[in-house]
Amino acid sequence: MSDGEDFPAHLEHPDEDLDNPLRIIIVVNSPEHPEGEMEERLLDSIQSMEDVNTFFDTFDEKVAIPNEGHIKYEVGSDGLVVIVVDTLQLRNDVLKFLDEHVAEV
Repeated sequence: MSDGEDFPAHLEHPDEDLDNPLRIIIVVNSPEHPEGEMEERLLDSIQSMEDVNTFFDTFDEKVAIPNEGHIKYEVGSDGLVVIVVDTLQLRNDVLKFLDEHVAEV
């Protein structure tokens, strides 16, 4: 087993710059929405793995942990993040968080 395999990609090298802007795709996956509605956001302000770590610390605190069991996400080393939620309301909450983050920067 090589170093870093036990850690999410966004924690492996916190001082590294990203090759691509952080792109987030939010998917609603529920019986009420079997077609899997999707939304996308590009977060150009996040330029390094340290920025990714800081962003997800806040995201976890404000969105993911309070909705545990209803949200999952995967952070790819290429800057692609897929967030899967089980309700439209949670999708809207995630979009609001992302849009507020963009507005703050």
